[in-house]
Amino acid sequence: MSYLSNPRLHFNGFFQADVSTINNDVRYYDSAHFKPQYQLSSSSGVSPNGAWQPEGTGTFRLVGCTVTGGWLDGAAVTAERDPVIGMALENSDQRVSGKLVDLDPQQQLVSEIWGMALRLTDDGNPAYFNGQYAVAAFNNAWIRQKENSAPNDQKIGAAYQSVLENVVWSDVNGSPLLQALRAASGDGLLSVQFNVYGYGRDPAIPRYTLGRITGTIGPSCAAEPRHFVLGRQMMPKLGQSPLQPVFGVNAFQCLVDPRCSTVTADFGNAFQSENASGVPLVDMGELSLAVLKGSQVGDGGQVATDAIEILGQIPYQQPAWYPTTAGVQTFDYSSNEWVRENIAQQPLVVVKTVGAGTWQVLIQESLGGLYARADQFVYRLNPGETASMRFYATRYGSPIAATLALAEVPEDQALIGGAGSGQNIPDVPVPNVAVPLSALEYPAQAETHADGSAVLVPASADPAGPGNPRGYIDGQVYAIGYQLADPPQPANYNSSPWNFVSVLLFDLHPVPEEPTWYGDIQPILTQFGNLYPIMSRHLVDLGDYDSVVRHADILNLAFSLPVGNPNYMPVTRDLSMGRRATLLKWLHNRGEDGLPLKGVPSLKAAAEAPEVRHQDTNVPELDLEPIQRAGKTEFLLQLQARKNMEKGG
Repeated sequence: MSYLSNPRLHFNGFFQADVSTINNDVRYYDSAHFKPQYQLSSSSGVSPNGAWQPEGTGTFRLVGCTVTGGWLDGAAVTAERDPVIGMALENSDQRVSGKLVDLDPQQQLVSEIWGMALRLTDDGNPAYFNGQYAVAAFNNAWIRQKENSAPNDQKIGAAYQSVLENVVWSDVNGSPLLQALRAASGDGLLSVQFNVYGYGRDPAIPRYTLGRITGTIGPSCAAEPRHFVLGRQMMPKLGQSPLQPVFGVNAFQCLVDPRCSTVTADFGNAFQSENASGVPLVDMGELSLAVLKGSQVGDGGQVATDAIEILGQIPYQQPAWYPTTAGVQTFDYSSNEWVRENIAQQPLVVVKTVGAGTWQVLIQESLGGLYARADQFVYRLNPGETASMRFYATRYGSPIAATLALAEVPEDQALIGGAGSGQNIPDVPVPNVAVPLSALEYPAQAETHADGSAVLVPASADPAGPGNPRGYIDGQVYAIGYQLADPPQPANYNSSPWNFVSVLLFDLHPVPEEPTWYGDIQPILTQFGNLYPIMSRHLVDLGDYDSVVRHADILNLAFSLPVGNPNYMPVTRDLSMGRRATLLKWLHNRGEDGLPLKGVPSLKAAAEAPEVRHQDTNVPELDLEPIQRAGKTEFLLQLQARKNMEKGG
């Protein structure tokens, strides 16, 4: 079961991502060379150094989201049929909003939402259901907006898929859809997927820090993957950039239900829009979902009518279609005997009418129906810790026993690395990622299960840690790639550039017997104070002993919270276990004056930054407009330029 199952509800509205942007460039982590002007923004909202939102809080929350549609027992749910239409999907009224968190300044393409709670409400009931959103990163980012404006973050779209945990229901007897949804979700879970796009990064527009969100909620069970559908995977052919499918249709997933003879496809992040509103969608002509009768053809190839069976036309040009369905469409093939008998072993395609009896294939199912996927694909590890990575393999949506090959992602393919998004930062080296390789261990192969249960693959951090190879920033970031080895991945397979596992491995930080401000605490808190000036300007100056001591109680609370709590400090989740324990021990240990130990300043420590032992000299400088900097756009453009340099292009 998943959000593509029956029943489901759809929602539409806005999100706010009040992100802090100074941490978007790894070089700003070098406290010895940090300058106060890096925290300033100009009247245009973009500082000369690239920080367009230096006082961001990290908040992620829903704004004005309402239920716009649904699906129950083979029919669309309307307001006349069910009072759930028009209800509000909101964050918790008992706690602060969630937080949007990058894994690392050198891996900004897996931004996660932490500490978010969701509830369905109206004027009469504060929560028909509420649950905790399991931490998830976005996936399948691409250039979703066609509008010919400066290529900034507004044009990028992406999708989040996760579950709501510990779901609590109230009386839903007035809504047939909610009754069915509650009955279908017996494990205290709900599956939730949403698309984010049209982000307002320009301070000159009224919806600054706001973006559009459209999504779906359906049933879930504990045995299913949380972050993708165990179904049919549609894989586009990509051009030079991972953000631009050659034929204009982005990756999406489908769920075939042979009991009901239906295919449900999620086009919500598959089609480009003309502008930031999400509608209208770009007119690509008459599009249909179909099943190929023969072997797969190349993307962009043409097929005759007798080579496909049309499941149905995609009504993407209808004005209300996207807001009310979130792009999720169910096709009924019960009347087509050939499809009923063959859909389990024949590929799905999206085709475009190009002439009488002729169709062009814009996107098709993964070759041979073969697909491998890590469910969770972002991890943080302290020295000596082990993560259990969950992998699945399928053929035409059905689980198979397979052998996966795991290895470091080749440097010319990795979507990690680079400096980040900033400029004018002299004398600070850019560190390499993924060194030393020996600090992160995982098997070279893994065997998946034919019964659909996940195979748990260990990724273990060296007890000694990576050894501080990046000097001024804690830990190291790695990318673990994977692909099918047996059965082998077919030639010309359209691999997703997003299907790899990102790991942040923290450095070893032994906890001192008597930590002091100057010897242990000031370097940690000064760095966070530099990167998140909203703290120092409005609450506590993290670089000043007296200010920190005055707020010791609230800091002790913030550092003691579970990492999933929205009030956890630091919001970026980039504090290692050792450093956190050191901070807490310092706050608890008191000297004869009743205050945390101050110690003696070290002139050497104040004047020198930790050495970067692996410096990246292959970081391209890009000629970009100010609004293009300090965001995902520059990070992606920089990585693309880096790949071209390494390929000699």
